[in-house]
Amino acid sequence: MEIPLQGFTPTDLDKIKIKDNKNNIVAQVGMLVTLYLENPYEKRVRLAVGQCIEEYLTLVKPHLKRFGGEKMGIKKFGRDTLPSLNEQIEPLDEYDFFELIMTGSEKDAEVSSYNLETLLIGKRSYKHLGYISATFPLEFLEQQPSGFFQHFVNDWCKRLSPYHGYAGLGLIRSVGHAHARRAEPLIYPLVQRFPGLEIDNPNSHKIYCVEGIKGINWLTILSDTFLQKLGGKAALRAQLDDDFIFYDYQGGVMIQAGPFPQIGDMEQGNIPKQYQTLYRLVKSVQTDKLKNIVVEVPEGVNAKEFTQQWLHRFE
Repeated sequence: MEIPLQGFTPTDLDKIKIKDNKNNIVAQVGMLVTLYLENPYEKRVRLAVGQCIEEYLTLVKPHLKRFGGEKMGIKKFGRDTLPSLNEQIEPLDEYDFFELIMTGSEKDAEVSSYNLETLLIGKRSYKHLGYISATFPLEFLEQQPSGFFQHFVNDWCKRLSPYHGYAGLGLIRSVGHAHARRAEPLIYPLVQRFPGLEIDNPNSHKIYCVEGIKGINWLTILSDTFLQKLGGKAALRAQLDDDFIFYDYQGGVMIQAGPFPQIGDMEQGNIPKQYQTLYRLVKSVQTDKLKNIVVEVPEGVNAKEFTQQWLHRFE
């Protein structure tokens, strides 16, 4: 996997680590995928999520240190055994929720490039979304066969038929949400400078992504709901050249923008061309409800204004 196009190597990007005043690594660059799911209370959806988790475990389990959630607490791999995913999911009522977090970090105050998080809440009287999100360090992906990441994400799409989602370069923070928020002022300069870096918090963002997609990245996942609003998959495909690859799944499509993920650089006026092209075609289905892409910003920065700037960074 070769990344990206601006002279950075995967090793260079893996070395980008943001530390707090206690020398904890609170954010770093890596590859991430986040898929938003309809009907997260349905057993078939939950069992499919369980299969995706098992696949991630098979790939990276030696790198994982802890797992848990609200129901089971936080446990350590090695000392404790993760219960079978099927055994966890099968007894659940549709009004129950299913949550699981796995991470390679030893403590919440520090971040790892290996993380998986899913939250599938129970049935409600209103439409809501579940999600599954996973991260990898670039060094790990460099060791895999060509096309590994794209096929990994597409396999998840084939299992889950996601509502929408994205995958590509991102700023990875702690799976502890409070610690992730404390890191926001520190990551602001990177988020502002590099448009190709996803800033992700699906636990908070999912409520704003019911009516529209959050945005695009190197890989952009669109269900038929959004493809129809854009005139259909064929119409969208006709407007894109050979720089774009379409991967089908039941109920939607995953679009790859360019041969490699790109980080871009606003200081150099470098907005990834393929990202910009795709964004302009799909921006009509982007949510306008997301309020704060980050909540804690440096003094003098308006969080809501920055959110709008970030959401439309590819214009």
